[in-house]
Amino acid sequence: MEQDSYSVPEVIEALRSVGVQEEVIEYIVPIAGYESRVGGVPFVRDALDKISPSWGIFQANIDSMAPGIYQAMKELGVELPGVTDKQDKILSTNKAKLSSEKNFTEEQKKFVANWFATEADLNANALVFKYTLATKMVDESTDDFKEAIDAAYVLTTQKFADLKNDDAQALKKDLENQYSEYLNTPDDIGIPEPEEGFEPGTKVGELTDEVQEDTDIDMTTRSSTTNQFGTPPQDIDTTTRSSTTNQFGIPPQDKMSPDFKKDSFLKYFDTVTSFKKKDPQTFKERSVAKPTEINFMGTPVTTQEIIDLLEP
Repeated sequence: MEQDSYSVPEVIEALRSVGVQEEVIEYIVPIAGYESRVGGVPFVRDALDKISPSWGIFQANIDSMAPGIYQAMKELGVELPGVTDKQDKILSTNKAKLSSEKNFTEEQKKFVANWFATEADLNANALVFKYTLATKMVDESTDDFKEAIDAAYVLTTQKFADLKNDDAQALKKDLENQYSEYLNTPDDIGIPEPEEGFEPGTKVGELTDEVQEDTDIDMTTRSSTTNQFGTPPQDIDTTTRSSTTNQFGIPPQDKMSPDFKKDSFLKYFDTVTSFKKKDPQTFKERSVAKPTEINFMGTPVTTQEIIDLLEP
């Protein structure tokens, strides 16, 4: 069963859902609250004016707002009885040669009144307001929504303008405050509340004494059994290793010995001249009467040794 009255946030969201602009919502909410007040309660769903046949939260007048009401009912799929093609065209476009042609028949008025009283929910009322405002702006030949609203709700806007009307001013201020409070309330983004015992200022990574005790490790014991990767250490005789191999397992060489220098030069020479090597079948035998020595970093190297490098 549809509820009898609504809160300011519910009315705001209903108007938003049908595409009413925010500035219009801000202006109409206090007016609609005052217009639909019954027994001091605003936004009563089936509110009926005591003087005119104005129904619902936005007090849509069945006599003067037929096009807007009809357009909303049509969008909602409510079939109004006795509608002719001509009437449908007039009410759908809000265009007629005579203003009287924009009205409901007596039978249709009873149907609409019963719809407001028993079926029209909050969203239906919001849609009715959207269309009645649009048609009222056409009737008043204005693009100013405030001018159209003031023309539709003359008595209420006059009371709001009267600063001596304490009742109207009090309700207007209260509804405006509720509107502002709702707009300024941050959305709930789902941040969980801190657990019981949580103390603000605790840095990430800090552990409680209880947790720290569980995670403490005897570093002395661990170092004697495993390394940082959990692998048992191996005993290494650094004295023996240094005399046989280096840290990569390669026997050490005396870099100052003539043989080491000679080997280094021949390897280097072999590398830089490898691209010059020819097909061995094209080589010719050469006679070397007397090997010629070349001094490389204080180490003698013969030409024969160089030739041997060039010929595989």
